[in-house]
Amino acid sequence: MPAKQSNRQFSLILLSIELLLVSLSLFDSVLAWILLIVACSAVIRAAIYFNFHKHLPTIRTLNLLAVLSALGLVYSGLSLDLLLVMVNLLVLACALKLMQVRSQKDIYQLIISLYFLIGCGFIFNQSIVYSVFYSVMSLTLLLSLACHHGPNIPLIIHIKTVTKLSLQAFPIGLLLFLVLPQLPPLWQTPKSKTMETGLSEQITPGDIANLSQSSELAFRASFNGKAPNYVDRYWRTIVMEEFDGKSWRIHKQRKPLEQIHKQTEFIPKLSGTAINYEVMVEPTYQNWLFALDIAQASGSSQLKIKQADTFQLISKQKLVSQFQYQVNSYPQAMAQQTFSPLDKKLNLSLPETTNPRTRKWIQQLRADYPNNQNFIQAVLKHFTDNPFVYTLRPDLMYSDPVDQFLFDKQAGFCSHYASALAVSLRLGGIPSRVVAGYQGGELSTSKGNTTYLSVYQYDAHAWVEIWQQQTGWLRIDPTALVSPDRINFGLRQAMLEEGSFLADSPFALVRMSDIAWLNSFRLFLADMDYNWSRMILGFNNQDQQNLFKSILGKLTPDRLSLLGLGITVIISLLLTLFYIPHWLNVRTDKTQKYYQQAIQLFDKTQSPRQNWQGPQAFAAHIKQHYPPAVTNELNQLTQIYIRLKYQNIALSNSPQLSQKQCHKMMRKALGKLKAELTKLT
Repeated sequence: MPAKQSNRQFSLILLSIELLLVSLSLFDSVLAWILLIVACSAVIRAAIYFNFHKHLPTIRTLNLLAVLSALGLVYSGLSLDLLLVMVNLLVLACALKLMQVRSQKDIYQLIISLYFLIGCGFIFNQSIVYSVFYSVMSLTLLLSLACHHGPNIPLIIHIKTVTKLSLQAFPIGLLLFLVLPQLPPLWQTPKSKTMETGLSEQITPGDIANLSQSSELAFRASFNGKAPNYVDRYWRTIVMEEFDGKSWRIHKQRKPLEQIHKQTEFIPKLSGTAINYEVMVEPTYQNWLFALDIAQASGSSQLKIKQADTFQLISKQKLVSQFQYQVNSYPQAMAQQTFSPLDKKLNLSLPETTNPRTRKWIQQLRADYPNNQNFIQAVLKHFTDNPFVYTLRPDLMYSDPVDQFLFDKQAGFCSHYASALAVSLRLGGIPSRVVAGYQGGELSTSKGNTTYLSVYQYDAHAWVEIWQQQTGWLRIDPTALVSPDRINFGLRQAMLEEGSFLADSPFALVRMSDIAWLNSFRLFLADMDYNWSRMILGFNNQDQQNLFKSILGKLTPDRLSLLGLGITVIISLLLTLFYIPHWLNVRTDKTQKYYQQAIQLFDKTQSPRQNWQGPQAFAAHIKQHYPPAVTNELNQLTQIYIRLKYQNIALSNSPQLSQKQCHKMMRKALGKLKAELTKLT
């Protein structure tokens, strides 16, 4: 295979690898059979490059494959969101185009499509690791384009050129990132992936135990002052008031109220000292937000968040990417909230035929303790007087799970305890509900001395809220009675004896926090990720306005116009600065200089060079109109010019002449050419 053709095939190999890697980075979003087609296209290109196979698939074969793939995508797309369908279509189109590439136009179309695909990757993966990966992929696209256009130039030269161009583009890209409007997503958000991304609208005892085997980050919170103590870090997420005998879920009668609160905002009674903090949530594909009780959005976050009448914060958009919001929480305000007839009805309802032993036990207990406070203490005493065990490996309880848990198994996770307590209190006439969220979090300090909490999926927790006339809504956590370490120090400490902490994630770094250097490395990564999330991903309209205010002092149309003009001037100056060295090189390039002088000799004749003519075409054109004395000199000058500019010296069979010798020959040929043309005039 000729060297020129071989290097162009190498650019296709780069594109194949790129398509394969970018598609794999979207593994969760791309259908398996489409990934298989991508792999096949890459194998075909590799087989041709290594001469295992000589021919591409025929156009007829590709058309048939395209039709079948389109039908398959239509069928599979019935269960997918529009965004995922479009991403799958783009991946499929790239794979088919890679099989079809035969011309320069195909190369351009494939590279542009891959840039779109990388952009799609940023929708789903925005961590610092993926950002670096997609940046490398973007540079590789430029490199493959350079290899295609300069097949005779060594790869190292292409790498240097691409690196230099990217470094020059970086300050311009940074300026545009700071000044361009931060627009919201223009696409429909994908459906939720609850077990991978956090809590769900329904909890069956055991679900949170599964979630607690994940070391994925749920959210981070940075405080303006001192962070709350560990035991006070209850992060409310979902309030569940409907129980069907096995599972808890959001009550269906709350749904109409959510529609009402879209027009009239629910505002809780707030009092006491507020805790000010900022939360950065990882994508959950849901609307729930995380906050300490009772929370109210502050600043510009008020426009993006609504308050539910169960005191939870809800985003107006699904969290398909990281979301940042400011919150004020009032821990003392829970006792002052109102209690409506609907609240009473929802929080006392139970199925009539389930868990008979619990019913009988509560009936007897209620008869012994008619006073509400004494009754509640008697129910809680059941957890402390019996050998209850806190475990991540509870036995399955299929029928009457509350009966089995309270009287037979007596071993479970937080959701078992919360469910059993809420059911028992409801049977005794105490309005109760289960709250799902997170409890705890790892406190860290960044290099900028900012204190922040990292809350992971294994911090997922469930507790109970009861209503009493004297206390209002009151949080009771039965887990604290059985496993105080879980509430005071976290899940890792609570599971030390059982050894089940992140047992399904043996390579999670947090499991190895006893090893000092590994723990330091883990905290370093966490700190880097925190700063990346806050400074890059968290850069929003408010941050942009604050930046403009720090520059302009006051935001007026005139000053903003001046800022835009200034940015344009700076970008123009940078482009000029980058272009000047290239312009100077051209002026001082003797090879280019001698050849241009030779061409200019014909500008005033009947045969000037046309824009579409390359060096060889122009020399052939002159040969048809001038005598050999002229054409021989121009031809010699053209050959030396092509050799110096385009030919790979290492692969050339011609005698090795230094650049200085070549310039001397060009200068001599130019002088003779001038003399011969003068004779003709």
